[in-house]
Amino acid sequence: MQVEKDRRPVTTQLVQQIRRLMAETGLKPGDRVPPQRELAQRLGASRPTVREAVLQLEGMGLIRIEPARGAFVAEGFDRPEADLTGWTFEQRFSEVEIYQLRFTLEASTVQLAARHASQEDLGRLSELNETMRLAIEQARYLDAMEADFGLHMAIAEIAGNRAIRDILGLYRPIITRSQRPPVQEPARLQEAFAEHGAILRALGRRDGETAAVAMRHHIVQSSDRMKVPFIAS
Repeated sequence: MQVEKDRRPVTTQLVQQIRRLMAETGLKPGDRVPPQRELAQRLGASRPTVREAVLQLEGMGLIRIEPARGAFVAEGFDRPEADLTGWTFEQRFSEVEIYQLRFTLEASTVQLAARHASQEDLGRLSELNETMRLAIEQARYLDAMEADFGLHMAIAEIAGNRAIRDILGLYRPIITRSQRPPVQEPARLQEAFAEHGAILRALGRRDGETAAVAMRHHIVQSSDRMKVPFIAS
């Protein structure tokens, strides 16, 4: 009997395999997901592919990624209807479209965050920005990428809008793919640290308008650094 080969993208297959592994090992919301190195060994996959699958699971709301701590099972893992593998931003939209979406969405998000940000929130954002800066200095670009997007996700959480937070998670794989090494202009990456600083200073003053302007500037500059053509209209 001829067995039909699974022709789904490798990442999509891994998403299902990791979900099955999480269920079979009895993981519950709040439990730590096995490290990517261990997942790669157990599933016989490359670490970059596992990383993409983990990011997709985060976008689906099934796990959450905490910079420097790892991945944890999210509350959404208990909802069997939460299956978005057939509809992912990565498969449907281009990097250009996502950066244009970020230009509008994240500017509005940071305005909301300015209303709610506590001193503790600001401290967490500053810590993520500093983590990114140190990682760039040490040429740990994947770690810098995680801290960078972690800061943007933290702003969405501070804004208090779950829909915005989940949309950011959905397009995360596209952003991380555009930032994956080899980095074309590593000397320019520290620009993001300064741009984040402008956003955080505006948040500290609860100046939502200035924070939104700083965020739009940051998104346009980010697209330029990553060689993704972008025209803000």
